[in-house]
Amino acid sequence: MLLFFDIDGTIFDDRRMLPSSVLPAMEEARRRGHQLLINTGRTLCNRDRRLDGFPLDGWIMGCGARIIYRGETLQAAEYDLPQSLRLRSLFLSLGIPTVYECDTALYFDPRSPSHPSIAGFRQFADAYGLSRDLAETDPEFRVVKLFCFGDFALMREAEKISASLGMPYKAIDRGHTAWEFIRAEYSKGTGVDFIRRRLGVSREDCFAFGDSRNDLDMLAHVSHSIAMGNADEDVKAACSYVTARPEEDGIALAMKHFGIIQGA
Repeated sequence: MLLFFDIDGTIFDDRRMLPSSVLPAMEEARRRGHQLLINTGRTLCNRDRRLDGFPLDGWIMGCGARIIYRGETLQAAEYDLPQSLRLRSLFLSLGIPTVYECDTALYFDPRSPSHPSIAGFRQFADAYGLSRDLAETDPEFRVVKLFCFGDFALMREAEKISASLGMPYKAIDRGHTAWEFIRAEYSKGTGVDFIRRRLGVSREDCFAFGDSRNDLDMLAHVSHSIAMGNADEDVKAACSYVTARPEEDGIALAMKHFGIIQGA
């Protein structure tokens, strides 16, 4: 079976702490022949090092843009520099505060409008050596996805214009006027489909664990969708099973419920 996991709010609790039951449950699942993959919105530069040493078979990153299985990169999608600069012009013209997520760095645009949450992104990126100021001559400015802030109408306008540029994107609501802006042809769900077809695994043998709206597509592409106890209510409603919160051993309890690992 294939098990797909979101990171924050799923493996780690809302305080970014790792519950003590998670790693033993994952190790047992791996011993019993199941394959474990992270399915995250994070891009390659921001791969979560807290998971180093975990019994993982692969990563789906950038909401499906990059797929790595047992050390081999099976898919990698990013826009080239001219395309990325066209996206930048679009977001500047609409006045949308934006962080550009690339495989090499998180880019911050000196010309972008300010937003209180951008400062938090910058603080995080600086702490981990991920931040870079956007320069039009930087060949590594190759956009994978964006994180931005604005109202619903503004995001729909950005979607419409990006499609007219031949670079269709879709906005995923993260709440509080925050949005992930991802390429329309990729998602956490397309990442699930890609890897299971590559490995010849049916939907019925796939499980996904998530907590937020950007997990909905992943959860819809498996037969066994598991919402964490801290999940948004619409995420819970979309899932076939709701487990406990991460800090209440939600991962381990769900694995026991489905017979992935041995119950108490």
